[in-house]
Amino acid sequence: MEARDRLLSALCEVQESSLQNYLSPEGLKELSRRFALSMAELRGVASYYSMLSLRPRGRHIIRLCVSPVCRMLGSVDLLGLIEGELGLRAGETSSDGLFTLEETQCLGRCAGAPAMMVDAQVYENLDIEGVRRILASYRKVKGGTGA
Repeated sequence: MEARDRLLSALCEVQESSLQNYLSPEGLKELSRRFALSMAELRGVASYYSMLSLRPRGRHIIRLCVSPVCRMLGSVDLLGLIEGELGLRAGETSSDGLFTLEETQCLGRCAGAPAMMVDAQVYENLDIEGVRRILASYRKVKGGTGA
């Protein structure tokens, strides 16, 4: 049995190894054995952290900050733009499986608001053209490979 202080790291590792960017039932079963925890306990921990998911998601996770500072500086307009560009709403995954769009309350980047995060990359001082360029770069260069 592994030490429970490694659980969060292990959950992240399992999720990152998934092509659908989530904690699969098989992954959770393996963690259940490794940490001697029930599936309910693991689901409870996973559902507490917003960066973890128990549902399949897109290859790239877009997290747009909608905290008050980002809202005042235009994130609501950017949210509408992203939804229109990708043909989805916040909380959904694009039909090609490339993107999932999520709203987040804070990325800790108020000085660079509005901000968003794509996978582990944070983007600040966003405007409409900047967001369009970022989305295009993930479509062209990174595609479904995560490269």
